[in-house]
Amino acid sequence: MSNQGRYRQRLSTFAANWRALALRGIVALLFGLVVLFWPNLILAALSLLFGIYALVDGGVVLVPALRTSDRSVRRWLPLAEGAVGVVAGLVALFWPGMTASGLLYVIAAWAVATGILKIITTIVLRGEVENVWLLAGSGALSVLFGAILAVLVGSDLPSLAPFIGVFAVVVGLVLIVLAFRMRDRLRRT
Repeated sequence: MSNQGRYRQRLSTFAANWRALALRGIVALLFGLVVLFWPNLILAALSLLFGIYALVDGGVVLVPALRTSDRSVRRWLPLAEGAVGVVAGLVALFWPGMTASGLLYVIAAWAVATGILKIITTIVLRGEVENVWLLAGSGALSVLFGAILAVLVGSDLPSLAPFIGVFAVVVGLVLIVLAFRMRDRLRRT
């Protein structure tokens, strides 16, 4: 197979997963809106919401990566990103007696890890996917969000809820836009 043929095959595989990317965006958007409209959520409710969000987000990335026969870095990056989400979700849901600081550290670690993996994915896919800068931007926002959240860990959780909500809404919108651009690209090929 020629380089052009391999390029088109990889592009088609990536673009075919636009629905998974859109689902991730919708889940992030819904999580963000709930946190924004109810900023005084108690710790247990925020833990539950984040845990469900991280589990769904991780699962949406993990399942297609497990199903693919590709054994290259294109498979291992989504596997790692999905695993980070699933682990963070499980920790948020099942860590008995988690403090507000503990939850903020879990969210911050999740954001930094998934952000770095999105940036690495962007580097691997550069030149293969149009508008991949949206994924890079999402990754950079995640890293920045995680770093800021780690610095603010001592703050009151309800005061940070709007910050968490806005981040989730912005990332959700970016992922939805990227998904629909990928879908349009797939239709043109």
